[in-house]
Amino acid sequence: MNIFIVAAMTADGYIGKDASHLSTDWTNKADKELFTRYIKQANNMVMGRSTFLTTAQKYPTVFTKSMPGRRLFVFTHHPEDITDYPEVEATAETPQAFIERLEKEGVEDLAICGGTQIYSMFMEAGLVNDLYIDMQATLFGTGQPLFNVPIETTISLQNVERLDDSNVLLHYRVKED
Repeated sequence: MNIFIVAAMTADGYIGKDASHLSTDWTNKADKELFTRYIKQANNMVMGRSTFLTTAQKYPTVFTKSMPGRRLFVFTHHPEDITDYPEVEATAETPQAFIERLEKEGVEDLAICGGTQIYSMFMEAGLVNDLYIDMQATLFGTGQPLFNVPIETTISLQNVERLDDSNVLLHYRVKED
C-alpha cells in the first residue's frame, strides 16, 4: 500500500501556531489545490480527532459535499465525538493493525492528513512511504511541529516543484532499511 503524508509547513518548520490552527487559515490557494489533488488520488484519508473536529466545526459540510465516495478515517479513543458524522469511520486501532485491515479490503493508497500526533504515529510505525511537504513562505517563530516525538528516519528528496511565488512542494521518499 502507498501511504503518504501530505502537509503544509512554514519555512521555519511548523504546521500551525498550535494544535487548533488549521493550515487553511494560513496557506494559499495553491496549497488547497495540492491537498485536493492528493486526497483525490488516494481516495482514502486519515486524520486525528482534534484535526477532524476543528476542520468539521469550521467547515461543516466539507466531508459530506467535497468528498463523496472517499473514505475518511479518524483515529480517536473517543468515537462518541464522531457519531454526528456517519460518513466518518472512527478507529482506535494501532497504525499497523489499521493498515493490515485496509490492505485486506484492497485499499491501495492512503493519505495521512494530520495532525502532529497522527503524522508521528505513522512515521514511528515505519508505515509511511512518501512525504509531500508544501513549504509556504510564512514564518511563525514557534508553533506545532510536524512530529511530536523524535523521528530518526532517512528520507530522500525526489522532487521539488514550484507551486507559485509563495510555496514549493517537496516530495521525499522514506528510505527502506
